[in-house]
Amino acid sequence: MELRQLSAPADPGFRLDLDGTARFLHEGYTVTVQGRRATAEDAWCYYDPLDRHDVLLTGTVTLQGVDAGTAYAIASELDAHSMRQALEEVLREAVDDVRRTAARLSARVEEIDHKHRTQQP
Repeated sequence: MELRQLSAPADPGFRLDLDGTARFLHEGYTVTVQGRRATAEDAWCYYDPLDRHDVLLTGTVTLQGVDAGTAYAIASELDAHSMRQALEEVLREAVDDVRRTAARLSARVEEIDHKHRTQQP
């Protein structure tokens, strides 16, 4: 996967801003990625023991001011391959989540519209 970071220097890696975020363009969607130190609660959610070098990457796609897709992954900050895999996973899954959310919303709107039309005299 080619990483396309927005507003970043052209280097082979990726960089987080001072607030721990970076923005990427993936399949036409802007994904905001935030990194932070993984906590004991994160380990419980992922069923994996964590060490002090693990970070949690969170990817969010916001459409029209609404968070429409979110994904999470844990990586070791000491392992560039682990960080890259986690970043790719977050980008891919956040965009997939947007598509699933849009499909559910579209189906629900159609269902409501159909029900409304059948109730009209």
